[in-house]
Amino acid sequence: MEYQINFGFHAFSVPSAVVDNLINFADGNNLKVLLYLLRYPDKHFSVGQVASALKLSREATEDAFDFWAKANILEEKIKEKPEKPAEEKQLELIPSVFSVSVPETAPEPVPEDSSRLSEKKLTPVKTLNRAHTGLTEFFSQETIREIMSGSRELQRLVRIVNEKYYSGTMNAVKLNSLVWMFSYLELPADVILILFQYCADVEKLSPNYMNKLAAAWYEEEILTAQAAQEKADALREFYTYKNYICRLFEISATTEAQREFIQLWQQWEFSEEMLRYARNLSVEATGKVNFKYIHAVLNEWNKNQITDIQEAKDKHDEYVRMIIANTKKGRKKKALVEHDDVKRQEMEEIDEYLSLVNRFEEGDTK
Repeated sequence: MEYQINFGFHAFSVPSAVVDNLINFADGNNLKVLLYLLRYPDKHFSVGQVASALKLSREATEDAFDFWAKANILEEKIKEKPEKPAEEKQLELIPSVFSVSVPETAPEPVPEDSSRLSEKKLTPVKTLNRAHTGLTEFFSQETIREIMSGSRELQRLVRIVNEKYYSGTMNAVKLNSLVWMFSYLELPADVILILFQYCADVEKLSPNYMNKLAAAWYEEEILTAQAAQEKADALREFYTYKNYICRLFEISATTEAQREFIQLWQQWEFSEEMLRYARNLSVEATGKVNFKYIHAVLNEWNKNQITDIQEAKDKHDEYVRMIIANTKKGRKKKALVEHDDVKRQEMEEIDEYLSLVNRFEEGDTK
């Protein structure tokens, strides 16, 4: 049976490069996001709006935006942005990278010295600042083929990552991310594998997240397996603690600023009872879970070495009494003036009453 498009419905255009070059590399979420954006070309959507409309996670939606931006199908809205040459708008794909053979009996890779990086330095299609926070660019097909054929260590790394973490479904975006970590950031293969394992443990294997993490590790000079393992273990502990705080505070996600607070709270090691009490104080005072308010409370307890819930409650009661006392002092002068006026009025009424009584008694006497 043959099918054809029913053009009786309203139609909208799709860039030909999407079908000609990218359709085999885009996953379902990527295509859903692109079609939604193309349907409303005159509107400007945020990641959150698109995620809500398509019932996708924010992370999956960010990855889709990232994919199409790197493919030059989407571009960031910037005033007076210069037009790019037509040849720069085409994405160079990496179709058969996995055809580079790796013998099954290959010996364990020997760490390559730094000279291999200076000799075969990868050059991205666009210039990328080394210290950039995880925003990678696509490398050319020719460049990736060259480095893959010249580095058995990278070949082996690609095969392990593809089989273990992507079940043989690594696409161009994921491959580009891996090559960028290895040959641009110069992270050792064992460090990259530890990074991948951590991301798999916390279910964050999106290239966008891993690129940012890899860039952070590069900035922190985490270049050995031991340092990487220690960092991954610390991140796992924080990830677990962050989720614990989210459950305790009944929230679904955290901002970067909130995560900075949580890192400090993790170091202070307050009990669940005290964290819950601080949360309740925040709700009572502000009507919501306010991280700044909670942090101020916990910071005060930490400075005063308060570690017991009863001591924390006593401290809060003392604080409330102090606020009330200060408030009363502020009203004292006004109250005294009002009291004097009342007193004068009362005395006048009493004098008048006594005068009437005296006159009444004098009349009776007479």
